[in-house]
Formats: sequence, structure tokens, C-alpha cells
Amino acid sequence: MNRTPGERLKELRSKRFSTAKEAADAFGWNEVTYRSHESGMRNIPLAAARKYASALGSSAGHILGLTKSSSPDVNAVTNLPVTARVSAGTFRYDEGIEEGAFLVPVVPRADIPASSQYAVVIDGPSVNKRIPDGAYAICASYDSFPGGAQHGQLVHVVRERAGLQEHTIKELRYGKAGAELWPVSTDPRHQAAIRLETGEDGEIVRIQGVVIGLYQPV
Repeated sequence: MNRTPGERLKELRSKRFSTAKEAADAFGWNEVTYRSHESGMRNIPLAAARKYASALGSSAGHILGLTKSSSPDVNAVTNLPVTARVSAGTFRYDEGIEEGAFLVPVVPRADIPASSQYAVVIDGPSVNKRIPDGAYAICASYDSFPGGAQHGQLVHVVRERAGLQEHTIKELRYGKAGAELWPVSTDPRHQAAIRLETGEDGEIVRIQGVVIGLYQPV
């Protein structure tokens, strides 16, 4: 039996959240709009499908019924490389993680090249409102993410200065001052927003990837 986009969306959401309200609150979506999409009262635009897919670890094609498979797992499971440890706080020298040293099993999004997808391991409470310590954030390189990162999405951020490097995850928000990167942590040490910019001391803040999913070992 063919399912509607709303039914596919509800199936994806129910794997992580008990109610539509919980999902809307977690990702900053308008609850009324989201409920209307999930219930089928309103059609789901492509931009909204991409937003929901990014948050729920699927693809816009699956939600809209554009893929041949009727399963949310529209791709075969593959292993993605873990490229960095994500923390927050002070700058530290980080040589990264040796390529191929750690791999995590995921179902890559069909609308993003598999070669552009990677994982980072969460180290500490830097993003614990959305992703717990010890879990893995599945990311797509910023240049490969369809339509570019949107307001409210989680992004993998790299800050560089004088050979020191910090990897963190922030929530991208657009305001009057432009793009800002906001914390999603309960830790009082990690509450300050940062700007996307190059500072006078040579500090560079850049978005390296967009979070498209989560892997949490049992």
C-alpha cells in the first residue's frame, strides 16, 4: 500500500519522538505547520521535506515518495569515517582522528553523495540538548548539503587560531546581525553564541558540515 508523505513523516518522527509537539519543540519548528504536514492537511514543500529529513535522518525523496523503496532506510547500510571529536570550551590542538581508525554504521541520505558524509563523536556536554555525550553526529559537508544550511539546523563548526583547533556543534540562526551559531547545551560554561567570521587575531570560524542524523551505540 502506498503511504502518503505525511504518513512517512510520522513514521520517521515516531522513531525518535512520541509526539509531534516533542519533535517541533526539539527542532524549533512551528508546531501547527508541522502537525498539518504530518496529518496530510497540507502538502509538504520540498524545502520543508529537506528540513525534516535532515533532522530525522532520512531523505526528502523518501518523505515525498520519490524513491523506489517503501522503507525509510532507502540506502544500504554503510560505514562512515569518524573524523573529529566534538567538544566545546577552550581551544586545543587537535590532529583529528586517523582516517579509517573508527567507523560507524549508518544509512546515508540518498540526496547527498556518500563520499561527502562523515561522522563526529560527541565528547562531553557541548550539544547535550540534542545529542548526548558519546553519540555520533552524522554530517554532510557544507558544500554538498542541498539548499545550504537553514535556520535552526545543527552544524559542525571548526574554530582555528594559531595552529589550535576546536570542533563543536552549534545551532545556526539568522537574525538582524546575520548568521550566528548558538549553543544547545545545559552546561553553563557553553552558553555564548559565536559569529561566522575571521577575527583580527587570525581566528577563523567556519561551518564544515551540516548534521543530518545521529548514531548512538547501544
